[in-house]
Order: sequence, then C-alpha cells, then structure tokens
Amino acid sequence: MRLYLKVHLVLLALNCGVLSYGPRQRAQKTGDILLGGLFPIHFRVASNDQDLAAKPESTECVRYNFRGFRWLQAMIFAIEEINNSSTLLPNITLGYSIFDTCNTVSKALEASLSFVAQNKIDSLNLDGFCNCTGNIPSTIAVVGASGSAVSTAVADLVGLFYIPQISYASSSRLLSNKNQYKSFMRTIPTDEYQAIAMAAIIDHFQWNWVIAIASDDEYGRPGIEKFENEMLERDICIDLNVLISQYLEEAEIIRIADQIQNSTAKVIVVFASGPDVEPLVKEMVRRNITDRVWLASEAWALSSLVAKPEYLDVMGGTIGFALQAGQIPGFKKFLQQVHPKKSLHNEFVREFWEETFNCYLVDSVRKEDSENGSAGFRPLCTGEEDITSVETPYLDYTHLRISYNVYVAVYAIAEALQDILTCTPGRGLFANGSCADIRKVEAWQVLKQLRHLKFQNSLGERVRFDESSELAANYTIMNWHRSPADGSVVFREVGYYSVSGKKGAKLSIDKTKILWNGYLTEVPFSNCSEECEPGTRKGIIEGKPTCCFECTECSDGEYSEHKDASPSRNTIEEVRSSTAAHAFKAAAKATLRQSSAFRKRSSSVCGSSASSPSSSFCMKTNENEAATPTGQRRSQRPRHKLLAGISQSWLRKQYNSVYKSELYHRLEISFVYQTPQLDL
Repeated sequence: MRLYLKVHLVLLALNCGVLSYGPRQRAQKTGDILLGGLFPIHFRVASNDQDLAAKPESTECVRYNFRGFRWLQAMIFAIEEINNSSTLLPNITLGYSIFDTCNTVSKALEASLSFVAQNKIDSLNLDGFCNCTGNIPSTIAVVGASGSAVSTAVADLVGLFYIPQISYASSSRLLSNKNQYKSFMRTIPTDEYQAIAMAAIIDHFQWNWVIAIASDDEYGRPGIEKFENEMLERDICIDLNVLISQYLEEAEIIRIADQIQNSTAKVIVVFASGPDVEPLVKEMVRRNITDRVWLASEAWALSSLVAKPEYLDVMGGTIGFALQAGQIPGFKKFLQQVHPKKSLHNEFVREFWEETFNCYLVDSVRKEDSENGSAGFRPLCTGEEDITSVETPYLDYTHLRISYNVYVAVYAIAEALQDILTCTPGRGLFANGSCADIRKVEAWQVLKQLRHLKFQNSLGERVRFDESSELAANYTIMNWHRSPADGSVVFREVGYYSVSGKKGAKLSIDKTKILWNGYLTEVPFSNCSEECEPGTRKGIIEGKPTCCFECTECSDGEYSEHKDASPSRNTIEEVRSSTAAHAFKAAAKATLRQSSAFRKRSSSVCGSSASSPSSSFCMKTNENEAATPTGQRRSQRPRHKLLAGISQSWLRKQYNSVYKSELYHRLEISFVYQTPQLDL
C-alpha cells in the first residue's frame, strides 16, 4: 500500500499543475517558508454519490463548523504575530496553505497531496524536466488534523516524506507509536490518561454497572479498549458495548437505542466525537429517555452539536472532560475583525459570514445552494453586519482549549526554525555538527529540529517532541447545567484530573456543585445489584457477571458483619479483619459465661460484637457433653471446629494475650476447608 502511494506521488509530482491541486476552497498566503494547515471547517461531506456521467468533482462539504473556523483563525493569528515579531524569525516571513478536512479522511488526503507533491519536486530536482515556473516553497510542516482517524491517515502519507505533522486535537494512543508515525507530534495529551480518568470517576461514585459506547475509528476504539481494561482492574462491569458512527443507518441507530433503553445500567460512557454521537443523542431525545447519566470524552463534552438547550431534558447533568484552557492575548480582537472585504487570503470567511448572518454575498452562491434553492430564501448581505451582535461558537473565547493548542503548535514550528536560524556551525544537529540553511530548509530538517525542541508554553507546561514525550494530562471536569436566565447550556467546572510524573494521578470532584439530570443532587444509582445487608452474603447468579449477584442469608456456622459480604473463602478473609476478630471474641466469651453445663446438641448460641452492634452471627452446638463449670480445667479437651482454614499460629497471635487462660485451652482447630463453624 505504501509502495503504491509512493509511486503514485512521484508521478503526481511530475505534473506542473501540482500547485493548483487540492480542494478549491482554501486559505493561502505566500511567504519565505510555507506551513500547511488542516481544519474541520465543515462537519461532514455530502452523502450524494456521483454517477460519473461527467468528470467527477471534489465532494462538497456540509454543516458549517464555527469552532473549526476559529481554530483556523488561531493558526493565521499566530503566523501573523510571528511575522510581526522583531525577535522571533526576524526578516523571515511565514506563509500558509490551509484546507478544510470536512472531518473526513478522504478530504484530508486530498488536501495533503498538495503538501507532499511540491516537496517531491524539490527533493528530486525535476524543475528542468517538467518546465515548471515560479518559485513556490515546499510545505515544511503541517498543523493538523483534528480527529484521530483523520490524523492517522495524514500521518501515513506525510510521514513517507518526513514532513512534520503537529496535531492540536488528535489524542488517540495509537498515534504514540513513533515507529509507525515517524513525523507525528501533538500538543494534546494522549487519551490513555482520559480513559483512566473516566474509570476513576466511575469508581469515585461507586458505580459498577455501565454502558460503553465509542466511535468506530482510531479515536474511539483504542480509547474504549483502555477504559474497559481499567474497568476490569477495578472489578466494574460493562453491560453493553457499542460502536457508533455518524454514517450509521437509521435502523442501526434505533437498534442501539433499544439496547440502551432495555439495559439496567444507568451510566453511559461515550468515547466519541460530536458528529458521531449526535445521531444517537437525537434518538434518545426523541424517546425522552431521561434516567441516564452521560460521561463524555473531551471530543464531544463541549460540542455544539450535542450541547443544545433542546437536548437538556435528556442530556442535562452530563459529566464531561475538557482540556486545560489557555490564554491568547489579542486573539479576541482578531476574531472580531473578521470581514469578507478584509480577509482576502481566507476564502472560508465568505461562507462564515453567510452562515453567521443567514445571508448571501454577491457571486458566492454555492453549488448546493443553487441546486436546492436555499439561496433564494436568504437576503443579500450588506457587509455592514456586526459580528459582535450575534451569539456564535466562533466568538466563544472565554476558555480557549483547542485554539490554544493550535497556537502552541505554530509557535513550536517557529521555535524550531529559530533554532535553525541561530545555529552555530559545529554545534548543529546534522552531519559533523553542521547547520541547515534557513533559506533552503527542508521538511526533514525541521522534523529533526523539532525532535530536539524544548520550550515552555504560556501555561508553564514544558513542550517537547522527543520519541518518549507526551504532554502532561490535565483535564477540567465539567457538568452540564441549564441556565436559569435563558435556558441555554452552561458548562460548570466541578473538579479536575491531573497527572504528574512525580505525584501521580489526582482526581478531585466537588459533589456539591454537581446537578444531575432533573436538577437532582443525590448521586444516581448504577449498580447491577443492591448491596447485601449484614447477616446475608453474595450469591453467584449463573450466566451473569460478578457485579450481578443475589443476597442469601448466612447458613448455620457463617456470619457477615458488614454489607456485601462474599461467600465461602471470602468469608474467612473477612474474619481475619480486626472487627471480625473482636466479634468472635465477644461471642466466645459470652458462650463461656453460659450456665455451668454446655447445652445439648442443636441448641444455638448467638451473639453480637460490642465494637459493631449491627453485626451478628450464630454458632452451632455439638455433641452432648458432661457439665463443666466455667473456669475449671478438664483432663481431656473436647474437639471443636473453629473457623476452619485459619492457622493455629494466627489464632494464637490474635487471642492468646487476652483469653489464653480461659479460651485458648478449650479450642482445637480442624484444618478442613469449610465455612467457619464452632461446635460446642
């Protein structure tokens, strides 16, 4: 497969039309050094299949993504900021070529071909053969993509040519494999930490019966697999495991919703992207299933596709993960200054303007609008519209998370280029300590420099891209509330999860801030079985997981002094605890203080622990024996069975100091495994 791609790209590079290859719509500006960008400006591609009656065109994208456009703007803002700097890359101008992935692998690859093709021409020195004109620089690094599935495909392609790729939102742990993805880096922590954090939250609320749902891609599958392993280690059970996608047929969505509705598990863990989880949420809302708790991965925890006021009756109380927010000084003003007449290098601005104000600009009616007539229902844009007068996710800059990751990615590339610019011959990273020429720098040289880069971002985090590095995992835990003012969705911070190399992982949750669905404050119940009360024990239900059990009364000779006691061998272990030892001692002492003669066979002696009055147990009496006054010795000790399976040395250690003179000499241990029993 890789060999085929390589041959195909060599042929593509011979084509002088390579510079115009790729999607028509793009943001592009020339410079001394060119950076590529991949962003989800739309959520998906149109589903209509081309019949090939004419030459096929690039697939249209649908459903505008305002946050994706903000991420693109963050890249342009960072580049312009660097170009205006007198200390970082002075006299060097960065250019950019940015494409829309439409959150789809095919569109991302279509765009990525334009990155690698010019690099191939430069590396093979074929200008004389193809008679190309113009001096267009190679793309020396790519910022993107967003989804892990998209980034994985792009990494396979650009990695062939050692073009560094820095993703701002792809967290799949599969991408940590440096042997497979040689040129891939990221400014987001791997979701391996997030899976552990999800399991920690389940444990924190003492749930043991959950539903696990994941995107059927490189993000969801590895993430939920790690989560399942964490559940196994914590003895927590998963009732239902489902893979979803935005491209599932309606019948399949209905089938999955049926399974969820019929499940007794009330907690739904979803490791998926917003577009993938949206169809399922719509079906749950249609059915008005309100008795569930949703636990959201960061890919959809703040998604505008799902966090809608009309969904809150079902989705209210959702607990989700959010990346640590950063600050970008001056970015707010930059976002507010966007305008079709001012942003001549950014073709995405025109569509953004039309979608924001529900109007259309002259000569910008798109193909899909003309075909369905939607343009006729929109007024003409005046150009005087005020971007600050509307509410849009584009202007949600109070908590910059992904936008900040984009900003850091661009600065990482600039810092690597700065190291090349200021390199001292003899101390460089290349052969014999040589330095790369900043005016003729190639992608592989930038990749080498990035692997040795170490710098601090504005949050104080150390950013490095060596083979063993991963960013520290710091998540904010959010709770979905309904605003009492206007009914909108409010994301309230209720805790955090952080991982430090020295201190380990820490989960902190303020339960008093959490509102569960229906404005409830009591933690919902999501366990397969009710806990067993003292005096009963867990009984296995054949064909069910260990989290599902029935409570049965203790048999003669058994006791349980706390809730959820386990049968057989576990009961012995419970007796080893100090409270169980006290309970036994109290019972033994009470027995010895009975009448001057032992009771006859089948009579029973019951007692309770002074240290734990709620715990109770019964001890069976044995053969009819001669009366012996308490405190007197007998020449022949009677045989007794006491807590079979417990060693005599352990018994001596526990009881000898207190009851040696009165109790120990009256006991004899039978080392046959059975439930604890005392025969008198």
